[in-house]
Amino acid sequence: MTDDKYEIRAFIAVELPEEARTFLSSISVQLRNFGGDVKWVRSASIHLTLKFLGNVQRDVVSPLDDAVKPVFAEQSPFELTIQGLGAFPGLGKPRVFWAGVQDPKQRLAEIAEQIDLRVEPLGFKREKRRFSPHLTLGRVRSLRGSASLIDGVRQLMDAQGPSFVADHAVLFQSILKPSGAEYKPLRNFPFEAG
Repeated sequence: MTDDKYEIRAFIAVELPEEARTFLSSISVQLRNFGGDVKWVRSASIHLTLKFLGNVQRDVVSPLDDAVKPVFAEQSPFELTIQGLGAFPGLGKPRVFWAGVQDPKQRLAEIAEQIDLRVEPLGFKREKRRFSPHLTLGRVRSLRGSASLIDGVRQLMDAQGPSFVADHAVLFQSILKPSGAEYKPLRNFPFEAG
């Protein structure tokens, strides 16, 4: 639990354009029809997380901004494609359903690694797992009715979504509410390199 006066829950992510969100919404609707006990993410809330920061002291937001801004300023915009569906840790016992992101030049992994390096001196732990770009569609609450849903994911596994240009990232505050998390943008980081 965070003390709202002193801490916020935060993450850094690439925002998605409307076309990508519309596609992901249609996939989520198709998956919902297969049943299962899943908390589906609202399409307006789907984003491509580069670094989950967790609970952040409010007085660290400005140093955090200073630390990561150069990472993004050194980037030029690049194209990504939504492709494929899957689950973490796997379809055998899924906890999270996701849509994949094709990033042929591994730019997202490089950016995530740079963020890790820049925020570690501020007290944020480096990621132990290899960066895997994905868009979370839903979180499994229980395995009740999951067999049909897993079959549905297998049927749609090769779903091909739109391509889009990643041209900025955002530091978001995650506000947990009974209706689901709401995301408030705190800082915008344009990709400024020519």
